[in-house]
Amino acid sequence: MTRFLPQTFLLAAILATAACSGGDEATSPTERGGFAGLADKAVEGIREEIATEDMDLGRGRNDEPAAKLSPQGDLIIGGEKVAMDDGQREIALAYRNALANVAESGARVGLQGAALAGDALKLAAASALSGDGKTVEEQLKDKTAAIEAEAKALCAMLPDLYARQQRFAEAVPAFAPYANMDEGDIEKCGDGQFTP
Repeated sequence: MTRFLPQTFLLAAILATAACSGGDEATSPTERGGFAGLADKAVEGIREEIATEDMDLGRGRNDEPAAKLSPQGDLIIGGEKVAMDDGQREIALAYRNALANVAESGARVGLQGAALAGDALKLAAASALSGDGKTVEEQLKDKTAAIEAEAKALCAMLPDLYARQQRFAEAVPAFAPYANMDEGDIEKCGDGQFTP
């Protein structure tokens, strides 16, 4: 996978931690408040970054120079643009868009997971004080199921991302050393073991 995804997930975790410690702020009638509003803002920030900034593809498998993929579909390796025709650039943009969709979905799942952890801590403390017999797990069952469904949807996006990566690597051989995702990543995601 690219280095772009871990940076996105790290941002999501930081924002989620802030959301768990803060209260709801006043919002306009058209904005969602509290954690939902923060998640929307974080995802919007990620969307803006994806639309306007180069995606960092990191170094290649054999320590090739750092590569980036621009919003225009330019592959930049070691600071130099790789020559591509319109068809190759279209393939590069399709890969970039698929990667952006996975990053956005991953950020939202990460934010929701962090919020769930905060809710679990609050409920555990409240249950300990009240002696309520209902477990935290039972109280959060619906939220947990919703996050699991979104995580499964995220995993379902990976085969398309992998196919687009492979097509890009075939069309532009200079990209091949940066095509680090493999079919094992898809299987790990389905097993809940995927860590981009």
